[in-house]
Amino acid sequence: MLAALTLSFGMPGTSPSATARDHGDAVVAADHIRLPPAKAVTPRGNTESEDRRQPPAPLPTDTEERRATARELPPQKRPSVGARSSVLLAPPAGQFGFEGLNQGSTGARPPDTHGAVGLNHFVEVTNGRGIGVFNKANGANVLNVSFASFFSYTTTMIFDPRVVYDKKWNRWVIVAEALPEPTNPSVQNLFIAVSTTSDPTGPYFRYRFDLPEGTDFFDFPQLGLDQDALIITGNVFNASLTTYLRTRVLGLAKADIYNGRATTFQYFNLGAVGSVAPPIVEDNNANAFLLTGSPSGALRLFRATGLGRSNASIAAPVNVPVPAFAAPPDARQPGFPDRLDSLDARFQNASTQIGNQLLNIHTIAAGSRPTPKWYQINTGTNALTASGFVFESGDSDDFNPAVVGSPVGGTAANPIGRMFFTWSSTDAVGSGLHHAAVKGSGRFATDSTTVTGGVTFAVATGPYNPSSATVERWGDYSAVTIDPVAVSGCPVGQRAWLVNERHVSTSMWGSRIGRLGYC
Repeated sequence: MLAALTLSFGMPGTSPSATARDHGDAVVAADHIRLPPAKAVTPRGNTESEDRRQPPAPLPTDTEERRATARELPPQKRPSVGARSSVLLAPPAGQFGFEGLNQGSTGARPPDTHGAVGLNHFVEVTNGRGIGVFNKANGANVLNVSFASFFSYTTTMIFDPRVVYDKKWNRWVIVAEALPEPTNPSVQNLFIAVSTTSDPTGPYFRYRFDLPEGTDFFDFPQLGLDQDALIITGNVFNASLTTYLRTRVLGLAKADIYNGRATTFQYFNLGAVGSVAPPIVEDNNANAFLLTGSPSGALRLFRATGLGRSNASIAAPVNVPVPAFAAPPDARQPGFPDRLDSLDARFQNASTQIGNQLLNIHTIAAGSRPTPKWYQINTGTNALTASGFVFESGDSDDFNPAVVGSPVGGTAANPIGRMFFTWSSTDAVGSGLHHAAVKGSGRFATDSTTVTGGVTFAVATGPYNPSSATVERWGDYSAVTIDPVAVSGCPVGQRAWLVNERHVSTSMWGSRIGRLGYC
């Protein structure tokens, strides 16, 4: 076991950004949970076989009645492909790409591909295949280790993974969960691993703990962070997975977790508000804003203050008015009846938070097609700064998106100067027919709010049909992250890396990792 690291972490102070309006009564922390110290371990590769049972398909984060209502709302109109502003600038170019993890003999379906870029590596996490570490320079896969081996846990399958790179402290953070244990269904473990250095192939502090949900099921964890805390959210269902009950939030102090220490954290109950996306806070804002969608013409915004500290609090949500939206139709495949799951309009990934601006994206119905829509929210006024659609063409079905913001080119009024996107796309009608493709693009803050076209990093040669289902599960996750390393003539914030699901055959999923940038 390695000795604990001796890092010094700053405590949250007064935010340099605008202060949000009063969000009302605070959400109460239902429990306080204590974790013992962690041991530092180094991943050694696939030394144990992976449990191949598939995790249950994530259920709607609202009731069936509300989801049906969402689908019945009038869909928003997809804007014309040619609708551009007079200050439109060139989109980022695709610069490099390589194959990520694939289903192989140990992958579960869907893969839930997620990933992040660091100083020298790209780290991908997927269901079944576990952790893949790739060299940024040449795309070489330098490590692949199953979650069973990495976390030394084989009782049930570990799934729903997330990974972020904390570029302030040069740490990799991996979060995943396991199915309830068959001999004791009240035990469902959540796993957290934090690297001891910037090297993702080196030692990690590992934590495993059972959240106090009894036999209820904790699902769809999302991972974010602010200056002092790791932020994890999750949806809780009843044991039979038929009823969504509540959403939970926990904030773990970096000063403890990054040093392998014992720690205590608060476990908040936000109520039945749907999937809640935590932020990646890019500055020293004392407030972290959590976002959830609603089909009633408003997004809901929670303000969390001092997460990771004993006096942490989460204010009751405020509404951010937006046009009413409907859950998207599933994506069509050309010449084939089975469709690809476009999910249910939830926010699937962490937001970017810079100053008083919050950025995220989800998939909604636009006309007869699934279409990603991004929102930039002013957390000081609880109003939209801007929003827009992302799609390949007027004929395409577009879904499974992620977005990240960069401060390069930002201003005091709008500190998000760049955006980078990834999404999945098919085209089943018209002249540009194609099967599922991995897409990437971006925009300057002064560009049109509608992002079209994009770089194609991979495209399938046939349909995806791995089961007898008429709607095939597609990965709930994708990811795009800012490269933390500058290159000659190209500062940090001008390049980003993405990972998204692709399929390499009719029955086998794969993934594609790529870099795009403005220089």
